[in-house]
Amino acid sequence: MYYAHSENKSGKKEPLETHLKKTAVLAEIFADAFGEGDAGKMMGWYHDIGKASELFQKVLEHIEHNVNHAAAGAYALYNADSQLARAVYAHHDGLIWNIKSDLDRSYRDDNSQDTQTGKRFAVSGKAQYSELAAYCRSLPDMPRSRPKLNADSDSFYKNLPEMLHLRMLLSCLCDADYTATASHEDEAIFELAKHENKLDAEAVLARLGEYRNGIKAASKSDSGLNSVRDKVYESCVRAGEKASGMFTLTAPTGTGKTLALLAFAAEHARLHSKSRIIIVLPFLSVISQNAKIYRELCGDVLEAHSMVKCGGDQLSRLISERWDAPVIVTTSVRFFEEMFKSKPADLRFLHSIANSVVVFDEAQSIPCELVGTTVESMRALCETFGCTVLFSTATQPAFDIRRDVLYDAQEIMDDPSEIYASTRRVHIDWLTDERTPLADIADKMSEQASVCCVLNRKDHTQKLFSLLSERCPPDEIFHISTDMCKSHRDAVLEQIYARLDKKLPCRLVSTSCIEAGVDLDFENMYRALAPLEAIVQCAGRCNRNGRGDGRMTVFIPDEEKLYPSKSYENSANKVLLLLSRHKIDICDPEHIREYYTELFTDSNYDHDKPKLVDAIAKHDFEKAEKEYKFIPQSGANVLVPYSGESGLFDELVSQAHSGGISPEWMKRAAAITVSCYREDKLRDIAEQCFMLYKGKSYDVPGWYILHDKNFYDNKTGLHFTDDSSLDYLI
Repeated sequence: MYYAHSENKSGKKEPLETHLKKTAVLAEIFADAFGEGDAGKMMGWYHDIGKASELFQKVLEHIEHNVNHAAAGAYALYNADSQLARAVYAHHDGLIWNIKSDLDRSYRDDNSQDTQTGKRFAVSGKAQYSELAAYCRSLPDMPRSRPKLNADSDSFYKNLPEMLHLRMLLSCLCDADYTATASHEDEAIFELAKHENKLDAEAVLARLGEYRNGIKAASKSDSGLNSVRDKVYESCVRAGEKASGMFTLTAPTGTGKTLALLAFAAEHARLHSKSRIIIVLPFLSVISQNAKIYRELCGDVLEAHSMVKCGGDQLSRLISERWDAPVIVTTSVRFFEEMFKSKPADLRFLHSIANSVVVFDEAQSIPCELVGTTVESMRALCETFGCTVLFSTATQPAFDIRRDVLYDAQEIMDDPSEIYASTRRVHIDWLTDERTPLADIADKMSEQASVCCVLNRKDHTQKLFSLLSERCPPDEIFHISTDMCKSHRDAVLEQIYARLDKKLPCRLVSTSCIEAGVDLDFENMYRALAPLEAIVQCAGRCNRNGRGDGRMTVFIPDEEKLYPSKSYENSANKVLLLLSRHKIDICDPEHIREYYTELFTDSNYDHDKPKLVDAIAKHDFEKAEKEYKFIPQSGANVLVPYSGESGLFDELVSQAHSGGISPEWMKRAAAITVSCYREDKLRDIAEQCFMLYKGKSYDVPGWYILHDKNFYDNKTGLHFTDDSSLDYLI
């Protein structure tokens, strides 16, 4: 008798055959979502056959350790299908493409070990493999025939589809393996995983209709704008009837895309039996308000991002780790970066994307250096894994211009130009011939009662806020940036909403973090010169409801450093290039396309970053994971003493000092945490806290506790006199 796991809380060991069968059942169910159930079943049966060895059984008895039991199953599968073999080989230590030499050594040499980790093979040498073959023949349910795998799609990045395919297979296997292992303690977990948490699309559509009626009845918007919103919504419902594939929704800000996108997804899921709806948003700043709406409409909604508080019970954790929910709201960082991971634990949920409707809101936020691999990965999801993908934005990127993309998406709106023309509600003054001092902007803002200025750098926002403080009463001016923790930003936004609703003087200075999904409505806007998509997004916070005449001024600050990054500067310069030819009309889709044509044909930005391309060319999973980053920097995490959450701060500090940092602690801390890219400054002003685990599987920045309240301002947040960190949300 061979065992897979040692005694559970009832004192029972789990027979190996039982574990293999359970894993095979689940892996077959998971892989069947993209038509490869037989492959999933085979991986499940073979993944742990290396445990049928004397050496591994001694591991269970705590006599031996550092043993590779995955190679045996991989060797048995390699001739049938090398992809399945690689998935089996990776189910503990991560993805490696070139495994054949290790597999051959395990068969050829007694007492051999793998070259990656130095672990001894649980089964090594011909004699032991012969014994293993006999054991496999004794298992009556073990599949023998070669499974059929889906053909990979063509791509400019030749190996990209098959690398994604392998990650999907590994996802099915590791989720099945982890779940089957957990069921050794609780059988209910296995039964739960066998049954999909189904989406009730009809119920979603019914609640959506009722919700829209309520919104329309209470709307303060111009009747013409409400008519446009109806048109966008109805077009999305009709488009949901079309065959699966890639879609675009091109419509101005403020036209009700949040609800229209859900209507498309629900109708499409209803008619095409899709398993779930996945909403991908660019920034954490918009997650909470959108998730609240979706939860009201859909009921069971899973938020999957770094700020979510994971439930303490095992069932809640299982649902979160497996993405076992009918509607999921996540960030672009989480969604796309996870698709390029190499470790099994990181990929556990990936198979849940198959046969889903994926709605990517604010598609313009894809970094230029990742456009090719991102869009091609989305195409592979559609062609191979049964997904439908919708790219929605007011500034639809012309992906078809990129030489490294095969892009043929269907536009939902019959005539986007007509929609843009009918929603023109902001006049733009292009003050870009010379630089403008921030003091001049402060003078103009102090004379206006409803005004917002969005700047590119945090040091600029703090300077302008200081200038406004000299000119205006303190209760009339506000500041927002990611130097403020989430709870702080949310509290400030509530004050702003209240003052705008009551028509009280309200002046806001902000970084770009308010430009996507934050439902603000100012009469006047100022925007530092930025990429065109950012300018358009900013205009969407001006005269949002179409009552009166909104006015926005685009200017170049008279400051030494203007932009947070070189790529951001390059995109802003494309706007100046267009302005040298003609006045830009942000309500003309052709002007937006002209901007993207200049951007995507620039020799520096017409392809993805070379190191990522090289990693894909070499099937290097670990390097691809390292290079595919939506956010180029990872900051240190600073627990800040925000006065609005002083009780939480004191509690978390006490827990950190007494018991250290846990994943649950980090999730609770997210509400009062700031990501800081100046770790050198933190060492000067903050007490360094426990460093998180840093091993091969993780690369987590350090955590700091900020005890000195002088460095966290209740108006502007964390501040250093020379800080100019990038304004990104993760």
